[in-house]
Amino acid sequence: MQKQSDSRYNATGRMESREKILLWVVMVVGIGLSGIAFVYKIAEFIFTLGGTEVKGFAEIPVTIYFIVAAGWLCLLVWCYVTKQFVDVERSKYEMLEMEAEYERLGE
Repeated sequence: MQKQSDSRYNATGRMESREKILLWVVMVVGIGLSGIAFVYKIAEFIFTLGGTEVKGFAEIPVTIYFIVAAGWLCLLVWCYVTKQFVDVERSKYEMLEMEAEYERLGE
């Protein structure tokens, strides 16, 4: 296995706890900053709709954006609820096993 020779993993093939903590902190900060920027842009758009200077400049594109974003959010919630994020590496190993089996059979 490749990952056990990597220096980020200990002898059992798992990441060190301090590296896990750092990874989580970076992810949470990144998602938090992205969320703040998103909320700022949404608020800016809503305040622009109330004004008269650029009325209607992007109502249709932004509405479509909201619909698409809602669809992705629904997909994310569905994946979480149906536990699609559990053991995401399994399919990779199944594919490699199938490929080895095909090569063994000569197909």
